[in-house]
Amino acid sequence: MRVTRDILLNLAKENAAKLTAKDRGLVCVYLTGSLLKLDPFIGGITDIDLICVHDRPVTVCREIVRINADVHLDIAHYPQDAYSPARKLRLDPWLGGALDLGAISLQDSTHWFDLTRSTAVSQYWQTANVAARSKLFLESARQDWQALVDGGVPQGIKRIQTFVNAIRNTANATACLSGMPLTVRRLFVDLPERADKAGIPELTGDLVHLFTSIEVTDESWQPWLTGLHNSFEALSSAKSIPPTINPNRLNYYEKAILALSEERPAAAVWILLDIWTLAANKLPKTEAAYKEWQDFCHQLKLDSKTLPARLDALDAALEKIEEVHESL
Repeated sequence: MRVTRDILLNLAKENAAKLTAKDRGLVCVYLTGSLLKLDPFIGGITDIDLICVHDRPVTVCREIVRINADVHLDIAHYPQDAYSPARKLRLDPWLGGALDLGAISLQDSTHWFDLTRSTAVSQYWQTANVAARSKLFLESARQDWQALVDGGVPQGIKRIQTFVNAIRNTANATACLSGMPLTVRRLFVDLPERADKAGIPELTGDLVHLFTSIEVTDESWQPWLTGLHNSFEALSSAKSIPPTINPNRLNYYEKAILALSEERPAAAVWILLDIWTLAANKLPKTEAAYKEWQDFCHQLKLDSKTLPARLDALDAALEKIEEVHESL
């Protein structure tokens, strides 16, 4: 059966009703994420992002619920206090950004959503608020860059993870100047438009050069996808797995990578690098799946020999965004 946006919207409504029926402390359930777009799919697949707001502290912050091989719920849980006072959401790129983008209330008997949203989106695009949201990512990226330059991060996967984090935050510091932060599948799909709006159209190319290599060929994808699959498989019996790399999300990443690999290979490489590194970080270094991730990084030339030059280029990219901030 072909999955459509309407089908997923109906599933969102049905599951919001089920969640509310099971939890009397649930103040509101609202929809966010890719389904707010008219075309939410990459590779014919997307997820259903639900936010649950509770009238008490939460014990689980995020959960992944499988519906079928191609559809899952990504449910985030927040206490109501996280939204109070509502004006502070103007400085929150994720919660405030979703409300501004047009989050859809699915269950809300007290009109909490409408009242909170109206305050949060008021003055959301005031220049000072825009700069503050972007600065959250910019400062984090600069701190990671500094730690890498100073040698404060151990060699190996921790160093690569920190480098990946710095690239992601640099990209989102730019993205936040004209919209919400971008998630992993959308980061290098939507970044070119966001960078254009920020007046630094070359930034996307600058960042792509930080994590790609001329060794990426059409023959690379299948071994890499097999390696990603092996890492997820090796983690399937682990007791504690971050929701981002929950096994039910593997298809969600694989189909996006395959769909993007021909026309937007850099965006596909980014998804692989980001998600595979997260997964490998949970694996014993003796695992064959971990060694496959190492081989992937070697093919991308992400090693101690090339890192200094890449850090210089990252510094230059950060300076471009810092210049934009100074002009705001």
